[in-house]
Amino acid sequence: MARDIPPLAGGILSYFTRHRTAANLLMVVMLVLGLAAVPNMRAQYFPDVVVDDVTVSVVWDGAGAEDVDS
Repeated sequence: MARDIPPLAGGILSYFTRHRTAANLLMVVMLVLGLAAVPNMRAQYFPDVVVDDVTVSVVWDGAGAEDVDS
């Protein structure tokens, strides 16, 4: 026994749960568009990173600056 669901009840999630073919077709279209966009992406595997400042804090009780520096 199937329930009658009003057409606007539940919104888009309800639509895609009732129409699985449309959901699968949308997924395939999104995958194809994503794969078509990959060659146009600008990306580096190891991007150049410039570090201007480095701060180092050392806690060593009873040691002077010379001991920590060595």
